[in-house]
Amino acid sequence: MAQASSQDWNRGEKSGLVSIGSHSLYMAVSGPDRREGEPIVVLMTGLGSTIDEWVAVRRLIEPFSRVLFYDRSGLGKSEGPANAPKAISAVSIATELDTLLKNAGIDPPYVILCHSRGGITAREFLHLRPNDVAGMVFVDANQENTFTGHEDFPSPGFEAMLIGIDYYEIAGIKSNTPLSKEEFQTVLDIQGKPSTAITSKAEEAGAKGDSSVLAAKKQLQNQALGNRPVSVIHANTARDFQRLYEAGIEAGNGSESDRQEFRDIVEFWRETSTMRAKEILGLSSVHNFRDATDSGHNIQLLEPELIVDELKWVYNHPAKKD
Repeated sequence: MAQASSQDWNRGEKSGLVSIGSHSLYMAVSGPDRREGEPIVVLMTGLGSTIDEWVAVRRLIEPFSRVLFYDRSGLGKSEGPANAPKAISAVSIATELDTLLKNAGIDPPYVILCHSRGGITAREFLHLRPNDVAGMVFVDANQENTFTGHEDFPSPGFEAMLIGIDYYEIAGIKSNTPLSKEEFQTVLDIQGKPSTAITSKAEEAGAKGDSSVLAAKKQLQNQALGNRPVSVIHANTARDFQRLYEAGIEAGNGSESDRQEFRDIVEFWRETSTMRAKEILGLSSVHNFRDATDSGHNIQLLEPELIVDELKWVYNHPAKKD
């Protein structure tokens, strides 16, 4: 166990590196000073993503809640381990967050805010700390059944269609994000770093085994959160995929079989994504579902206020004691 941080992370606006033993992770806290028993929002970002994408969300949370954002190993301002793993599982990510919180002296209760693959890592964290999570907000998040029938996603054929395609432009993020020019440039700079690509590849490799590991815990069947509130936001990711497909065709990318693979994914997403998002509601008897039809997958870069509305909903529906 690493030595606990000497900083008081429950007061004031602070950021810096905190040791988790083998290396240190970067974290930033802000919002009102925390009193005992008050929840703190903890962000778990998606695959290959950093907290820089969430600055607009953070600004909107700070007036009403303490908030902690951190970068995973090998991403953003965090260090990586001396021997970088070839695959990073959701269990290992959750375990590192557990250690980070303990070493920083940030006690529960936690309200978990998670996006994309963060939906899987957040639920592995829930498994580690089942009594310490006061509520959860899932932002277009994956779950154990998300890719059933398309377990190889993203397949080589899918990726062949995206060669040379600017996702941020095609998805409408560049022209519509509320981030400042400088803030958005930081996102682009970090996504362009070789270290981000290396870590993202390892996270992608680790994600292949996540679903079966999480499914075995039967959290959805057993209502793992009881009556603690859950909000699920479902984005219009199928629209993102359709736009990317059209851009890939225009660029002349992919063979006909690659293009068919991509069309299959677009149709698969249209048919299943709402159903899979609603299945996450099974974690709790107290839940809310929101369809974000105007946002693609990265709602944090398009409609941060929508995410914060759902956080406020969670805060306004605390679990009732028996």
